[in-house]
Parts: sequence; structure tokens; C-alpha cells
Amino acid sequence: MVLAFAVTLIIGVILHLKSHGILIQPRSVLKIAHWIFGYAMAALLFIHWSQFHKMLNALKTKFRWFYADTWLLIILFIAVLLTVTVKLLSPVKIPHLGLWHYGIGIAMSVTALIHLLRGLPSWNRMRKSCHSH
Repeated sequence: MVLAFAVTLIIGVILHLKSHGILIQPRSVLKIAHWIFGYAMAALLFIHWSQFHKMLNALKTKFRWFYADTWLLIILFIAVLLTVTVKLLSPVKIPHLGLWHYGIGIAMSVTALIHLLRGLPSWNRMRKSCHSH
């Protein structure tokens, strides 16, 4: 999932450079790769959530910041997924939708990094406390 996230983020930033006058080719291949890795990340994220959602609820009171960050990440990810799906399926170009997708994607990426940095120590602490009982 981390690899899919990193590739999606990097390609997304490369695609966004067009709005700053920097056009990197082959753009169509980059768009397809961004789409494939993004939806692969969505599938992996769903698997990750199905494995850890009970643990997340157990952490609710003891690790409030991690719990809050995880829910913010989920909300931002859904918003990114919705904006790209509308963008892909819309028969007409919706003004600024790509920019919204990019902005929410960057916010989601920052939140995902915080989730990862907070999650690994929390997971280790919880794993150790479960083994000590």
C-alpha cells in the first residue's frame, strides 16, 4: 500500500505541474498509471481497513490523536476517490475539479504520512501490551 501511495502521489504531482507550465510526456501514460496505482491503493486500503478497523475502535480512547487522524484520512481519501471518479466518468470537463482533486490529495497525503508515523508506534505498543497479558 505504501508503494502504491508513493507512486500515486509522485505521478499526481508530476501531472499537476502542467498547471505551472511544465508538461511532462507521455502525459496519457502518466494519467493511466496514476489511475491504476490510485485505484490499486484504494483496494489495498480497503483490505487494510478490514484488517484493522476493530483495532482502531479499540484504540479510540487510548490513542485519540491516532483515531482522529485515521478518520480524517478516511474522509479525505473518500473525497479524493469521489473527485477522481466524477472526473473520469463526467462527459464534460468540470471546471477546477482536477485542482480540487489535487488539493485534497495533498491534504490526504500529509494525513497519510501522519497516520503512518503515528500508527507504527501505536501498533507496536498495542502489540506489546497484548502479548504481555
